[in-house]
Amino acid sequence: MSKITRLERMRFSILTKDLSKCFLCGKPKNDIHEIYEGARRIPSMKYGCCIPVCRSCHNHLHNDYNFALPYKQLCQKKFEELYSKEKFIEVFKRNYL
Repeated sequence: MSKITRLERMRFSILTKDLSKCFLCGKPKNDIHEIYEGARRIPSMKYGCCIPVCRSCHNHLHNDYNFALPYKQLCQKKFEELYSKEKFIEVFKRNYL
């Protein structure tokens, strides 16, 4: 099993314990969305920067940066409570606040 496959199977969320319903609208979950995508997808999985989403909300998150930004900010605040602002910048290379 590859490292990324293992991370995908072990995904968790620092924002919610309930991974069965969409974090945004409450419908049943179709996917787990990594809040910080692309090159930051693996750190998102490693640190729990993921949320359960239905297909419609998932598409909206990927297609509308302004829609996704508040969730990036919310996750950064939670991450900083658990770790630190310095650790967030070190891991994700950006400040969303």
